[in-house]
Amino acid sequence: MRRSWCAAVFAVSMLVAGGAASAEQRWVEAAGVARAEPGEGRGGPGRQAALRAALAEAVQQVAVELLVASETAAGKPPADPAALAERAARTLGGDPTIYVARYQIREDRGVQPRLLLADADAKAEYQLVVMAQVDVAKVRQKVGARAAPAAEEAAAAPKPPADEAAPDPEKPATGEISRVRLEIEQVASYGEYAAVRGALLGKLGARSAMPIELSRGRAVLDVESPVAAAELAGALRRALAGGPVGIEALPPAAGAPPEQIRVRIRSATQAIPPSDRLTR
Repeated sequence: MRRSWCAAVFAVSMLVAGGAASAEQRWVEAAGVARAEPGEGRGGPGRQAALRAALAEAVQQVAVELLVASETAAGKPPADPAALAERAARTLGGDPTIYVARYQIREDRGVQPRLLLADADAKAEYQLVVMAQVDVAKVRQKVGARAAPAAEEAAAAPKPPADEAAPDPEKPATGEISRVRLEIEQVASYGEYAAVRGALLGKLGARSAMPIELSRGRAVLDVESPVAAAELAGALRRALAGGPVGIEALPPAAGAPPEQIRVRIRSATQAIPPSDRLTR
């Protein structure tokens, strides 16, 4: 079952630190995508749907991270990301605005040719990016995540691999950037999903690798990377080489454009701890 706050709307998000926010609020940068009609203006329904999707995803990602931290602190193994997302969506309800203190629109990309939406009947999609201040305490209470002491929560929080420096979200991208829809099949655990995203954002230097779809055994990422689409699968395989998770390229789907590529998880010999790169 695909996670979705409303039909034909998928959203992706990135969590960033909120310096001015209180300890129980968090600034979340989130990108929303919704079906639109070609030539539709900013006053059309596509923009409102994309805005709602972005706010919903911002709240849901906070909920998922709280659930992961709570289960990790309780000694439970990494959970399936789709299961956590579905659990959060069911619990939070249909109105994300009750968990958002305020937001700002950071980037209004307007109507674009369909790339991120899975709806094959859609000819175009509306894309925008918001900065939302999410009430963490309210989300935690709603989803029933355990409120760990600060030191314990910090210890349980996902961390980047030791050999990778945390990326600077303010550093502008340099060079040519390719935008790719990466479909990952046979995802058995949260750890496998985290390992692939961590390799994209770490060793391959992707500017972003945002989840636009999570379903049982499958994840779809919108990747902005300096690696060309035709070379991404091979580069990702080499980046994961030697680790417990590997990938192999799959043939493209019939009629798929060159910027859509498919891979599948090849092996997973041990659990991988969640990565803090899951939401950028």
